[in-house]
Parts: sequence; C-alpha cells; structure tokens
Amino acid sequence: MVFGLWSLVFMTKTQPIPKDPRPKTEDQRPNAMKLVSISFISWLVGLLLILSRFTDISSASVTSMIVTALLFSLAYAPSLFWLRQRMGGCKPALLFPLASAVVLNLPVFLIEILAIGRTLAPSEALACIVAFLLMGTVFGLGFVWNYQNTAL
Repeated sequence: MVFGLWSLVFMTKTQPIPKDPRPKTEDQRPNAMKLVSISFISWLVGLLLILSRFTDISSASVTSMIVTALLFSLAYAPSLFWLRQRMGGCKPALLFPLASAVVLNLPVFLIEILAIGRTLAPSEALACIVAFLLMGTVFGLGFVWNYQNTAL
C-alpha cells in the first residue's frame, strides 16, 4: 500500500502538465478593464441625460436613479455573456444592443411608468426611460465592438 501511494506521488511529480498548444492572442484574453470601461461610459451617458432633465439633484428619487443606473450598467455584462454563449458569438450584432436596451431594462420601465403621478412627473419618467434605453444601447454596442472577434 505504501509502495502504491509512493508511486502515485512520484508519477504525478514526473509527468509534465499538458499545455494548450494554441497560443493566446491579445484578443482572446479576457480583459475586465475594457468591460468596466464600457460599463462606466454607458453609466456616464445615462447619468448626463438624467442630470440634464432633473432640476433638484439632491432629491431621493434622483439619487436612487443614479445608483440604479450604476447597478444596471454593471448587470448588463453577465446577461450579454450568456446571450453570446447561447448564440455562438456576437451575430447578429443588433441583438445585443436591443437586449441590453429593451429586455434587460423592462423592470426599470415598469417602475418608472408606475411612478408617474406619485413621485415623478411624466416628463421626468420619460427622461429616465430614455436614459436607461440610451445606457443599454451604449453598453450593447460597446460589448459587440469589444467581443465580436474573440473566441468563445
């Protein structure tokens, strides 16, 4: 029994670990900073639209919309990675901005529509909906631009 364990340890130490023969190019390496940059840029675009519309920036609803926009801009990535895996790549390219702009923002749209007359004026709710649409579109376009030529 001791001999069997010793030979197992010896075999694992002497056997070379097989490496992937394909060299990784720069496009195939995951680059989280590009993804964070795309997310941050999309958030800034949405933030500029939200701040250009609202006059009272210190209100609780504006602050919560800014935080929600940041969280949603970070939540687009896992969904688009899943869609990319499902589709086998970034084709058709129009599907990714459409998914991040419309489908993933449906809860926000519903909340904004229900908040009309309670906490938001109709023009403010529409501005917030347009901001989230724009933010999702920018993120989807950036995602396709960044991952269209990379391997799955």
